[in-house]
Amino acid sequence: MMEYTAAFDAAERRDGWWALWRALTSNAALGVACALALAGLLIGVALPQQPADVAADPVAYSRWEAAARSQQGALFAPLNSLGLNAVAQSAWWRLALAALIPLAGLRLADALARWTASQRWDEPRLRVVLDAPPLAQIAERLRAQGYRVAQPTGDSLVAGSTARALAFACALYSGLMLAAGGLLLNLLVGWEVSSRTVIANGPVGLAGGVALALRPGDDPNSVVAVLQPGDQAVTLRPGQTAQAAIGLALTLNQKLPAYRLRALDGNGTALPIQASNFLSPSAEALITIDEPERYLAIPQARLALALSADEGGGGRMRAYAIPSGQQVYEGDIRTEVTIGQTVLRFQPTASAVISARYRPGDPLWLLGTVLAAIGAAGSARFPLRRLVIQRRGEWTEFYAVGRRARAVVAGLATAQSA
Repeated sequence: MMEYTAAFDAAERRDGWWALWRALTSNAALGVACALALAGLLIGVALPQQPADVAADPVAYSRWEAAARSQQGALFAPLNSLGLNAVAQSAWWRLALAALIPLAGLRLADALARWTASQRWDEPRLRVVLDAPPLAQIAERLRAQGYRVAQPTGDSLVAGSTARALAFACALYSGLMLAAGGLLLNLLVGWEVSSRTVIANGPVGLAGGVALALRPGDDPNSVVAVLQPGDQAVTLRPGQTAQAAIGLALTLNQKLPAYRLRALDGNGTALPIQASNFLSPSAEALITIDEPERYLAIPQARLALALSADEGGGGRMRAYAIPSGQQVYEGDIRTEVTIGQTVLRFQPTASAVISARYRPGDPLWLLGTVLAAIGAAGSARFPLRRLVIQRRGEWTEFYAVGRRARAVVAGLATAQSA
């Protein structure tokens, strides 16, 4: 029996659009997009990533830069210049994710088209055999190997994988589309706010039009975050992350002592409190102890106060006379503290350091990852293949596509010659 192989058949040449279709549905195109998307994910996990909105929170960026320099050492500068410390903002990763969606969609359409086609699609010709057995014998052998076989004409056979192989291929391509779409959705509309100090003094804007207000929780260790708009209340406890809405997660990093402070003289008149050099004195000061010591002054009472947190979650206070600097009081912060002719009234309130993360694409990319993993494992066990066998006089031509399709055709030819 005479035979020869061919990598290209001139009869398969079609117009430029068909060539473009073959290029876009090739393994190389999908493989490059998958490799770039996976590389971005791995780099984002392995390297410390800078905050998304540097201009809005320079303090958070400074903390990140110090931690990244300490971790990466001399590699920080080259990694940062290459954009590997900010993969989410890198154009190459966004383009890879954006390209992966249509490429996987085209592969899905191509798989469905091949599976339903009753004639040749664009399978390359792999082998031509002289005096091959009748098509009926070839069809019987293919059915024995688990292929579904159709004979649309008397001189041709179409053999394809089972519906199970198609289902795994569809799961793979659909999973890749969902995963890439979910990650891209997070990049486009998602946001993250790290270590934002919030106090019960009206809503504090986070990002994306979301604001948050605090109120005390049911127990001393918790706080209640109220989201606006919507007024959804979420109870937060230290170190725990709570899902506030679809894609929105809140984490209570630390609960802080906070007070509303008023100072009164011997006649009950409110005294101005200087809480910061950047703020004008006011009759009431809203104080959060988010530093080792928080300083403020009551100029008319000639007092300077140093407030600190204690291990039990309460507060301690030291008071100094101005201008001598002599300490005139030290003790726990109580509801009312009298120093000379000055009465200090402390009203405890809620304050906390909160991180917020909005990732609406998480359900999509998690579902997509599971589907893609199932599809990849199933496709490795049951690959999607398609064979078209045509009889032309004394010659039999084998066209095939799919993983290890050349080996399948070679096996058929070997068996026929035996």
